[in-house]
Amino acid sequence: MSKRLFVLLVIMVLTVLPFCWLYAAAAPEATTRYVAPGGVDGANDCVNPANPCGSVVHAVQQTDTGDTVLLAAGWYTETDTIRVFRDMTIQGAGLDQTIVSVEANPDIWQVVQVYGEVTAVVSRLTLRNAERNGVQNLGDLTLTHVNILENRGVLGGGGIYNDGVITITDSIIGNNHSSDTAAGMLNFGEATIQRALFVGNKAAPFSYGGGLHNQGTAQLENVTFALNEAGAATAVSNIGQLTLTNVTIAQNIGIQPGATEAAAVINDGTLQAVNTLIADNGPGRQCDSNTNATITSLGFNLDSYNGCNFDQPSDLQFANAQLETFTAVTGTPNWISPISFAIGSPA
Repeated sequence: MSKRLFVLLVIMVLTVLPFCWLYAAAAPEATTRYVAPGGVDGANDCVNPANPCGSVVHAVQQTDTGDTVLLAAGWYTETDTIRVFRDMTIQGAGLDQTIVSVEANPDIWQVVQVYGEVTAVVSRLTLRNAERNGVQNLGDLTLTHVNILENRGVLGGGGIYNDGVITITDSIIGNNHSSDTAAGMLNFGEATIQRALFVGNKAAPFSYGGGLHNQGTAQLENVTFALNEAGAATAVSNIGQLTLTNVTIAQNIGIQPGATEAAAVINDGTLQAVNTLIADNGPGRQCDSNTNATITSLGFNLDSYNGCNFDQPSDLQFANAQLETFTAVTGTPNWISPISFAIGSPA
């Protein structure tokens, strides 16, 4: 290397290096914002745990990118949607300890709305009583230990409306309603759902997707659908790509007046199933798949009728699933175990 080139390289490094240090020094540290029942908003920035804010909406508005909003145990009745407009974490004290509701107001469409290009984590709380969706996600959202209860989906997706990327674990989507399709969840994006329970969700009598309507890509593992209601597809309707692994779909109910059949699963897309039980839904067939759609069995599935195309040697059709009666515990976000009523099944 020539002396001239070496000198130029040294000058370049010395010129750029101070700006690198300036950028590193300017990067803000994540802050915890505290919220508790009886807290005060006003000019409060929510950073003092001894002087918490009183509303989740106000605390979220104070955040910088990467902050955590920490909610103490208690009941919060918000007067507006919690709009998550930057990367953050919202964490409660437990899904049966921190209850976040919104006022019964037709102008409050969601409890939580996650904007596009935002990465957010919501955990350890219950979200309830919105007019359209308990959660609307347009970004990248992780829900862990969350109950989404008693929301009303005017245009579908009473519990969850997803048009982004969503990961749901150890959560319950229950007792949500829709005047259209998809009372529990409406998915247009990418969904990964593990160890979850869809229970008691109710779509319109002439609609479909009591638990889930999927138009995107969804992967479900260790998920139970029970006591959901719709005119058809009482548990699941799919026109996208859906994978079911260790899924139980049972005791879902058709409510279309005069109908003699109401399949629990209606597929108009691509569906794969393994270790999945579809049984005791009614009335009529358990599954219905349109002509150009496919249901592919990967084995070890059970169908209490014969419409699910479970055709592998390890599959069971016309089988008695030997399920216990599923009983939801009303008046509390604590439901029974998602798998307890399937214990003892031959599946």
